[in-house]
Amino acid sequence: MKNIPDHLFQKISKVLFVLSLGLLLYPTLTNHWLVTGDGPCHMYNAKVLKDLFFGQHADFYLDFYKVNTSLNPNLWDHFLFAVLQTLLSPSLAEKVFFILYIFTFAFGAKYLCNTIQSGSNWAVIPVLLFAYHHLMIKGFLNYSWSLAASFWVIGYFIAHWHQLNQWKTALKLCFLITANYLMHPIGYVYAAAGIGFSTLVLMIQPLIREEAKNLLIGQTKKILSLAVILIPSVFLYISFMAKTDFSKSLNWDGLVWVNSLATIVQEEVYYSYFIAKLVVVALFIGILVRIFRGPLLHRGDGLLLLAFFFVFLFHANLIDEGMIGGDRLKFLPHIAVLFWLTTLRHHVWSKLLIMCTGFIFLIILSFVRYPVYKEASEWVDDYLECEKYIEPKSKILTINYEYNGNRSDGTLISTYNWLFIHGTAYLGTFKPLILSDNYQAHMSWFPLNWKENRINFYNSTHKDEISFENRPPRADFVHYAEKSGKGPIEYVLIIGQNEEHKNHEYGKEIISQLEKYDLICTSESHKSQLYRLK
Repeated sequence: MKNIPDHLFQKISKVLFVLSLGLLLYPTLTNHWLVTGDGPCHMYNAKVLKDLFFGQHADFYLDFYKVNTSLNPNLWDHFLFAVLQTLLSPSLAEKVFFILYIFTFAFGAKYLCNTIQSGSNWAVIPVLLFAYHHLMIKGFLNYSWSLAASFWVIGYFIAHWHQLNQWKTALKLCFLITANYLMHPIGYVYAAAGIGFSTLVLMIQPLIREEAKNLLIGQTKKILSLAVILIPSVFLYISFMAKTDFSKSLNWDGLVWVNSLATIVQEEVYYSYFIAKLVVVALFIGILVRIFRGPLLHRGDGLLLLAFFFVFLFHANLIDEGMIGGDRLKFLPHIAVLFWLTTLRHHVWSKLLIMCTGFIFLIILSFVRYPVYKEASEWVDDYLECEKYIEPKSKILTINYEYNGNRSDGTLISTYNWLFIHGTAYLGTFKPLILSDNYQAHMSWFPLNWKENRINFYNSTHKDEISFENRPPRADFVHYAEKSGKGPIEYVLIIGQNEEHKNHEYGKEIISQLEKYDLICTSESHKSQLYRLK
């Protein structure tokens, strides 16, 4: 292993990088749709914004929506989807969107690894495991983009540390981090904290001369002695606090048993747990390697501080749980640790082991996930068969009983994610429509909001505070006109309704209301039925 020539090792690294890129792109390239939970809704709202920009159907849209002109995060994917849908069909626009995301993530990781330490293509492979994560498939697209962009921001900062006083460099970095902000606040904080900790390291590094180095080593030994001295009292303190209500317990399991790589299939969870544990093991081994082999300080050590900072943020629970705060934070320390591994003085065999382990897990996860990507795309095509029967400038209520998708034998398509919660939003990318489940429109940080609360389908079709997103769905849609003042709902799309649903109290209410509608389309699989107002 030690005798592998460096040029051969670098060639192997590049080949595995290309193969990994192919594995990540394959689901997008070979399927009609890459279905993500909230993703279709982002795509629909971008289509509305695009139409408004070009003055198309403005009277229709602005009767229901208003444009939020605040420069909030979550703007990026709307801008990109709008541009792509101007040039391409909805399916092709989505393909290009995800291809660009994968390239941004992969080449951003490669750029940062090689900026920290040249010749570190080997370290990129395990980072690529995190390109497809639970929240990405959940449809948190701006969040995913912001993480990918943060690699470029941190990498550019480290690479151009000595040129920051040059206006061109400063302007480029300003543009990068501002764009990162417009994607999502988590990725922005990741980038900003990465810059902050890297600044600290890069400022201290030149000050560590030989005499200062010896002094620092001596002081470090004293600190280690102090740590040993404090162990008994700290242990007793932690034990006491754990038994009281003074503070919440730290969720170490949430960081070690990370399920973030489990995207759509339950079987992924075990691989995700194992990968997260391997990263933790690599961290401890890496710290020991650094202590015994040096260097004392490396330009990439800001990434280690970044990892510890996000461990703190995870435990501090600064994001409301309703915003899925823990899920947004818990795998970010692992990514920072993988970048930090490039700072160590590795033997060739250790680099080869890390790289090949990452590649093997990427192959396994790709094979586990792909059948579900394919079935999900086919499920979307199934209810899109009814799209041609919907007149433009109409309102459509979706009553979806199967957010996980359902096969003909009754088993679930996606066992670990509500993959189809907003899947019918694809309908609005083909023609001007007002969609019932446009959840973004009642959230102030998105660029398109309901004009009035009474227009919001969630508010105007619920019954006894139970809405069409309940499991099972409930909706009072025949009274939408009088509640909203916007006329009746012209179309109702029913997805995945079975006999059990029909016999449920809420199902009977829905069937009763459908007497005012005609069945005009049943998909080939009979999973979807479209009704039109008589």
